[in-house]
Amino acid sequence: MKKCSYCKTQFTPQVTVGERQITCGKPACKKSLKSDNNRRWRQKNPDHYRNDYSRLKDWLGQNPGYLKDYRESHPGYVKKNRDAQRVRDRRKKLRLDIQAQLKRQTPEITNQLWKSLVTFKSVGMGTIQWS
Repeated sequence: MKKCSYCKTQFTPQVTVGERQITCGKPACKKSLKSDNNRRWRQKNPDHYRNDYSRLKDWLGQNPGYLKDYRESHPGYVKKNRDAQRVRDRRKKLRLDIQAQLKRQTPEITNQLWKSLVTFKSVGMGTIQWS
């Protein structure tokens, strides 16, 4: 018996994997292991994807029409990508709308604070001490 590194339950390792097996095999544990492995790999290889654009651009230049053909032959990929882009666009629009709304509200809030400060001083309550 062995203890799962993620959920801490006892499990019997598969015969083919043996002592190398780290997780019990539950989907959540396998997903966590995969995530940890990917994070470690990215930390060890930080420049792996950074300088890939020029190579990719050269390859696409040597293979014109590849992306168009791929998209035509994989309509599921196109639909999934479009749906994901819509979600990203909605999130960005929402974030920008909130930022714009906050910018519009800032002068109103400032004016209200100044008015309350003037009212506070005119009533003779003394000075405000900011802590």
